[in-house]
Amino acid sequence: MTTIKDVAKQAGVSISTVSRILNFDDTLSVGDDTRRRVLEVAEKLQYKKRAKHTTKVGKSIAVVQWHSDKEELNDLYYLQIQYGIENKAATLGTSIERVTYESIDKSKMKRFNGIIAVGKFDKTEVTALQSYGLPLVFIGENYLAYGCDSVRSDFETPVMKIVDRFIDRGIKDIGMIAGKEQTTTEKLGVRDPRVATFDSYLKQKGLYNPNFIFQGPFGPDSGYALMTKAIQKLGDKLPHGFMIGSDSMAVGVLRALQQNKIDVPSRVSLISFNDVAIAKYTSPALTTVHVHTELMGERAIEMLDQRMKEPKKIPELTVIATELMERESSL
Repeated sequence: MTTIKDVAKQAGVSISTVSRILNFDDTLSVGDDTRRRVLEVAEKLQYKKRAKHTTKVGKSIAVVQWHSDKEELNDLYYLQIQYGIENKAATLGTSIERVTYESIDKSKMKRFNGIIAVGKFDKTEVTALQSYGLPLVFIGENYLAYGCDSVRSDFETPVMKIVDRFIDRGIKDIGMIAGKEQTTTEKLGVRDPRVATFDSYLKQKGLYNPNFIFQGPFGPDSGYALMTKAIQKLGDKLPHGFMIGSDSMAVGVLRALQQNKIDVPSRVSLISFNDVAIAKYTSPALTTVHVHTELMGERAIEMLDQRMKEPKKIPELTVIATELMERESSL
């Protein structure tokens, strides 16, 4: 298993700095470049596959991210996807250039052979990306309605499995700390299938309590604020089980619980999503749903390559399964 020492050595920083970055310590004074380097090294060291680079000269692909660089550092889900794209592209001799949606230089788009769009895009943005006339694949949501190939993760099934897992362990008061997002251009709220599934499945079980659901932006600061609000609002009625929208949110949730001397997992059991590198380094380590983000990136490259060869083929949606990684934050 990769250790903090391994990350520190490859990133060229101290073990203490790595530990504080992985725990989103906002009192640490380091630049975003250092923070990004440490997070990228941590992700790559836990990544099981290694690209076999080819010397052949291939195609050039624009990877359009909906998040800014700074936002990406608070939600490592997209950083993981990026690495999967890079890894697969290297095996094909394909060069990639990462751009954010808002920074696209329209005059330069013609130099690319295709586009992979990563994130949540509204109709205005999808139409704009289609206007370049390039093969286009989306990662993150289902865009078949726009005639586009798409790759997404199955978030519905793990929610039901987590609820069943809590119930099997005698936990019937189940809460959720969920992320809330909106598109860049139209500022439309993005539907989170986990929240919808959580609501419907708990209602089916007769266990739904709207007072146990708290939503805010993804990221550790939001997780901290939302759990603090839950503690203050619910007191002794604080649920014994919580589902958390992302590992980075869970870092903040843990901090709030620890500051209020609420033990994890004996009093509150936590299960989060994504299984980014930080999940292994929290205390206690996070039980989390492993989203195969690297596979999503690889599959998107394959679909784009196929789209380039067959421009008229029927659009496809690939849904990739998840798996639960058992660690110390849950009973």
